[in-house]
Amino acid sequence: MYFTLNRSYRLSLEARYYYDQGEFAKAYKKAKEAYLLDPYNRMAFTIYTQSEIAKEWEEFLNDSKEYFKKIQNIANSQNITEKERQKVKIMLEILMDEYKNLKPSLLISDEIKKKAKEEYEKAKGIYEKVFKKRD
Repeated sequence: MYFTLNRSYRLSLEARYYYDQGEFAKAYKKAKEAYLLDPYNRMAFTIYTQSEIAKEWEEFLNDSKEYFKKIQNIANSQNITEKERQKVKIMLEILMDEYKNLKPSLLISDEIKKKAKEEYEKAKGIYEKVFKKRD
């Protein structure tokens, strides 16, 4: 009964639902709202921090999709300019750095971790093939 009457805990339960569904942005928003209402709500704090981490992993995957689409467009050009070459280099460096800065979490699905690692390895492989080893 307490959980249904207390708004913070009700929001926490909603956040947990969204987190379990893989809707990390919604989970983050609900958990943050719950946590701000009651900073002693441990469930809200846990979901808030975990969904923030999950969002970063999700954003990395979205960035990699977008960057690889741009890289493919450049690669399909007849003549690649030095400016375009540098643009590709920067996009690959951003992806590699972004992956290395992802926070580990036991609550992130193995599928997301595997996909992120594949995208990192893809970026690293292209980088090393085109630009040699990175300093």
